[in-house]
Amino acid sequence: MSPLSVSQTEGDTAPSLHFNNDESFGLVDRIRKLEEAVFGKGSTTHDTSRPAPIDLGPRASGFRTDNYGKGGGGTSFAKLSSSALREQIVEFDDCMQDPRRIVECLPPVEQARLLFDQFVRAIQPTLGVLHIPSVRVLMEETYRDISEGKEPNFIVVILLLSIYAGSTLVVTSELLECLKATEKEARTAFATFTRLAMTMLDYPSRPIAPSTVALLAITTLCHVLTHADGFSDKMQALRMRAIFMARSMQIHRLDSPKSQEERKRTGYEIVEIEVQRRIWWHIVSSDWIVSLSQGPQEGSYLLHPKHMRVNLPSNVDDESLATSGPDCGLPLTTPTSMSVFILRVQFAEICRQIVDAFSSMFLGENEMPEYDIVLDLDRKLHNVLDSMPKFLRLDPEHVQQSREIIMERPYLAWQRIVGHLGIYTRICRLHRPYHREASVNPRFAYSRQACLHFAQRILDLRRTMDEASSTVGMKPSNYWMVMQHVFFAAMVLALDVSMNPGSPGADRRKEDVLEACKMLEQSQRLSTSLTEAIQRNTQTLMSILQSTQKEQQQPPRANPGAMSHVLPTSQGGAFNTSSSQFSQGEATRRVSAAEADAQPLHFSNDNTTMGNDSLTQDVTATITAEEESWGQLWSDLFAVAPEIDDIQWDLLLNDWDLCIDTAF
Repeated sequence: MSPLSVSQTEGDTAPSLHFNNDESFGLVDRIRKLEEAVFGKGSTTHDTSRPAPIDLGPRASGFRTDNYGKGGGGTSFAKLSSSALREQIVEFDDCMQDPRRIVECLPPVEQARLLFDQFVRAIQPTLGVLHIPSVRVLMEETYRDISEGKEPNFIVVILLLSIYAGSTLVVTSELLECLKATEKEARTAFATFTRLAMTMLDYPSRPIAPSTVALLAITTLCHVLTHADGFSDKMQALRMRAIFMARSMQIHRLDSPKSQEERKRTGYEIVEIEVQRRIWWHIVSSDWIVSLSQGPQEGSYLLHPKHMRVNLPSNVDDESLATSGPDCGLPLTTPTSMSVFILRVQFAEICRQIVDAFSSMFLGENEMPEYDIVLDLDRKLHNVLDSMPKFLRLDPEHVQQSREIIMERPYLAWQRIVGHLGIYTRICRLHRPYHREASVNPRFAYSRQACLHFAQRILDLRRTMDEASSTVGMKPSNYWMVMQHVFFAAMVLALDVSMNPGSPGADRRKEDVLEACKMLEQSQRLSTSLTEAIQRNTQTLMSILQSTQKEQQQPPRANPGAMSHVLPTSQGGAFNTSSSQFSQGEATRRVSAAEADAQPLHFSNDNTTMGNDSLTQDVTATITAEEESWGQLWSDLFAVAPEIDDIQWDLLLNDWDLCIDTAF
């Protein structure tokens, strides 16, 4: 029996639901059959190179205009009861009420175990909320009930569908071989698992009562959709639903004195309380991290730390948790499956502090915080890096020292890279408002230095991800949010090369930008958001290049790219090292210390690199996005950068925000 509670009761005994092992009734066939039953016979999955977004709206192939005459009507009110559409709706309703129809989409137990194991390897390390032994018991109990002709629990089926959706999203060729399926069939499976889970969650005739398992199902599905494309609105709705359900269960008061006293008096299940802490802090940390992520939600969070009394989860492995007592957590220097989860919460707290410090800027009031505050927040982010246990550090010495630990726990190699990516991106984000000003105000030189260093580290880490990810059975290319970090870093470096073409290291940065552009163009299939960002940036580049080409005959401007505005300085004007305790020497030391974290770079032989002699300056007004690659347009921009004016710089600085959610 799983220690996780499910508030909903089992339904009446249903007829036997044995699975047919014949190949024609395999996983994909049952999925297609259910899609036809639930979503209509016009529901098909087209063979495209883009695995997502999944079309969740009306099917074009099923859209009929026969009844739409000059009056613009459909089915008259009086005849609606006899319309074919109503019959389909009733059939869909009957399908959702019939447990036999729902479980037809579940894979047979042997395949279910393979998908569950893939989720544990590839998704759970970046999620961390599930107590794997308990959920495994729920899965086995569900299949036992099905084999005995019993109706499975509705919410447990939603949780399992969410897990299977995550597994198919990051499916590997080895797993496909075991499942005897193709990539196209995996995309169909992902679409079906996801759509059915969302439909069941929203089905009005079977409302989901608050419970720990219901929260797990919602949180898991939301996390899976975070790494898929085309689900932004649904993902936000799931986040809000998780918050409301958790608060209705009083989880935000889980460790208040009153709640602790109540547990002592009535008793409690250790695993369930610990899972509730995990769920709550995953919700909270995601809220705070997203508030410092590019997109419309930047600068705003929903949950305030003074409005909750919840202890952090224990630093303990799932297997030890079931037999341990209260306050059983190990020190953070001891590696467990929860080590990175706790680090993520600490990092999220700093993200929230940064949002508070920059609140006026996020509201468009052009008021920046005192630079000393920025440097203090920078220190806190660096402290997260410096205080990491050795098995999460990326410098060569600690990587060597933790080799045995990584062999024991391969997921740590992936976790530490993803964790550093998130921190590096936020350090760049913290200093980005001061990056451009550094070219005219040496007081902000450290911000430019930090932006360049950590943008470079992001690109370096992407090159090392393939080896680390292979140990956990997944591919970085399946995580489109990884490419969002790459996009951010490439834009930071590209803008610096454009603004400072003669600075030391500019040629290397040009090569890295062009290599990243090539990588991103090849990854556009992963994300419509990424495609739109590249297209938007391409249009901006073309506009600037065309206008610059017309002005090339004009005399060069003095002080090109000069600031049209100046950031406020701290009291006293000049940078006060005594009050800030942060000298230029300290800035250099900090970046130098971060450089010690760098691992040796491994460049493939086919990396795209272009030097100055390959940069073309013959940009005509007839250039189109189809005729020039995105990387080539950046090459052209590097050549004409000295001619760019303030307005054009602002266009470049403001048009490439790309929504980054909660990779870390």
